[in-house]
Amino acid sequence: MSTSSSRTGVIAGSIRNYWLSTSLGGFYFVLGFVFWGGTRGAIVSSAIFVVFGLAGLAAHYAVEWRRRARIRMVIGHLMIGEAILVWQKAHLPLSDFTATGNPDVRDTLIYLVSALIVGTMSMFGGPWGVVLGLATHYAFIFNTHAEVNFMWAFPVLIALAGNIVSAASWRLETAYEQMELLADHDNLTGLLNRRRLAQEFERLKGAARESGRALVLIAWDLDDLKTVNDTQGHAAGDAYISAFAKALQANLRRTTDERAGDAAFRVGGDEFISMHLDVPDGGAVRARVYQAFPTVSAGSVRCDELTLDQALTRADAALYVEKASRKMPSRGAAGGA
Repeated sequence: MSTSSSRTGVIAGSIRNYWLSTSLGGFYFVLGFVFWGGTRGAIVSSAIFVVFGLAGLAAHYAVEWRRRARIRMVIGHLMIGEAILVWQKAHLPLSDFTATGNPDVRDTLIYLVSALIVGTMSMFGGPWGVVLGLATHYAFIFNTHAEVNFMWAFPVLIALAGNIVSAASWRLETAYEQMELLADHDNLTGLLNRRRLAQEFERLKGAARESGRALVLIAWDLDDLKTVNDTQGHAAGDAYISAFAKALQANLRRTTDERAGDAAFRVGGDEFISMHLDVPDGGAVRARVYQAFPTVSAGSVRCDELTLDQALTRADAALYVEKASRKMPSRGAAGGA
């Protein structure tokens, strides 16, 4: 289960700020052409960039796109910006850019905006953003027949700086994800910890309510952990805990884009919780786990309209009934609620 969201984190924050900044920047150019007395083509072409920027901002908040898909949307928007610059350079009259009719002023303005696009493309696209941005700039914007001077090198320097920012952002994103992983997961088993219990309960409860499916919570307790620790040592006890965690994980259905998955937690030394969607009473899940790991007791409860505290209390009660039944010759199917 992923602990990160495409709407949170360093990269997501940068993407959100990009859409905000480009929308405001686009408005600035549109209003600039309006007050300057620019032609209809200047105003409309700049407004196209704003419209796509606002659409990207709306999509950022409305749709749970994958992170790389969001980055591709940003790159696509920047390519639209470059295309608009190429069209403006070829079709707009000089009066849209300068009162003197000097083409150098127009070319410099478009050059600077294009260089900014190259840097931004490098920030989000990394090395391939550098290549794409520079190729577009030198192929369609910059006059490659001009004398060699600082204007030749400036876009390259901007692109390299953007690539450095990109690498730093991805490293920081990875560091935050690792911190989140450590904060939300048990170090020994890799299962979620008690900190995530309430959040996942509400997530699965909502999924069950929307789909009309049952949500079952199962409380698990290892029978012989103390004996293993006392007789074989804590390393053997850790291996015992890990073996059960693997047996439990093997019976979890993973989250997909179309369906919310199950969840499992280590909430104490030998105490575990699992939550399962669309199972009648948890009996089949318990039976499969028992087959792989016989020395565990369990109690299950259908959550329905229960709160988390109520579900935990009832599952614990069923668990104690299950533990008491160990004294009977046949374990049977006790533990349901």
